[in-house]
Amino acid sequence: MNEVSNIAYRYAALLYGIIAAYFWYLFYSLWVFLGKHYFPQNVSSIFSLQNHNFSTVSIVVATVLTMAVIVVLIMNKKLKTFIVDVGDELSRVAWPTFKEAQKTTAIVIALVIVASIVLFLADTVFLKIINLIMSTAA
Repeated sequence: MNEVSNIAYRYAALLYGIIAAYFWYLFYSLWVFLGKHYFPQNVSSIFSLQNHNFSTVSIVVATVLTMAVIVVLIMNKKLKTFIVDVGDELSRVAWPTFKEAQKTTAIVIALVIVASIVLFLADTVFLKIINLIMSTAA
């Protein structure tokens, strides 16, 4: 791996953060689903949704599982190299300014509106033609 800038490592850290957030939400949702459908629902059980500590346990379980996944991902040499290389490529991207992003967004919205109107008119014309043909044939 060649010389990589600090910006590339920041993008790589951002990608790891996105991956971590995804896995945390996945594990949290899975734990709540299991708690709702498969754990006993009496208040004495800490795994019960009715227990006030269940949300704390859910957060802890999701966090521990996410940390385990992130550690495994960081230890994977190929994946680490890939993510750092993706960060390096992202640091070379010519990002648009806010004004440029506003202008291009306005252009896209205008073209979508124009295309929608054209398609609506074409659909209406074809519908009239088909109705005319069907009424003549009957």
